Amino acid sequence: MNNKKLRTALFIHIILVVLELMVTNHNFAKYEGVAMFYHYTYSSNFFCLLTSALFVLIMLPALSKGKTSGFVSTYMMKHYNGESGLPGWLLLVRYISVCCLMLTFSVVILVLGPKEGYEYNLLGSMHPVDHVAAPIISLLSLLFFEKTGPLPKRAALYAVVPTIIYAVVLIVLNAVRVTEGPYFFLRIYEQSIFKSMLWTVVLIAINYLISFGIMKAYNAMQGRK
Repeated sequence: MNNKKLRTALFIHIILVVLELMVTNHNFAKYEGVAMFYHYTYSSNFFCLLTSALFVLIMLPALSKGKTSGFVSTYMMKHYNGESGLPGWLLLVRYISVCCLMLTFSVVILVLGPKEGYEYNLLGSMHPVDHVAAPIISLLSLLFFEKTGPLPKRAALYAVVPTIIYAVVLIVLNAVRVTEGPYFFLRIYEQSIFKSMLWTVVLIAINYLISFGIMKAYNAMQGRK
C-alpha cells in the first residue's frame, strides 16, 4: 500500500469512526443499551466502528515513521515494530465488515424500502449514515485504498458467519419472547417458522453473493495498484 493511498484510507477511517460514534451514541440512547444490537443495521455499523478504529490505531504508526509530534501518535510510532503494509488479518476483518454493511444497504433497497418506505429508511433518523453513507464509503475505501494482496478464496464464506450468528440468536430470542423482530421476517409468532427460516436462508444467500462479488472485485483490482 503506497503512502498516498494509506493517507487517504486513514482519513476515510477517521471519518467513519466519527460517523459511527454518532450512530452508536444515538442508538444506544434510543434503545436504552444493548437492545440496539437486536438490529442487524446497528450491529453491522458498530462492527464498522471497531474495524475502522483498529485500522487507524494499527496503520497510523506506519504513516508516522518519525514525522509526528502528537503525544499519542509519537507513542504509537515508538512502539510500532510492524511493516507499512496492511496486515492480512485486518484486511479480512475489514472485508467482513464491508460485506455486513452492504447486506444492510441491499436489504434496505430491496426489502425494507419497498415494504416500509424509502423516505424513512434512507433519510429518517440516522439512516443517511447507517443505511447509506457508511456502507458506500466503507466499500469504496476497501476497493480503492486498502490494497495489500488478494483475499483468500474462502473469504466469502467467512463473511456470512456474522449474519448466521445474528440470525440464530435473534430467532432464539424471538422464540423465547425476549424480543419481537425487529424485522418482520424474524417475527416467528406472526408468521410460520418456515417463512422465517426461508427469509433467513434467502438473506444469507444474498449475503454470500454480495461477499463473493466484493471479493472478486477486490482481487481483480489488485493488479491496478
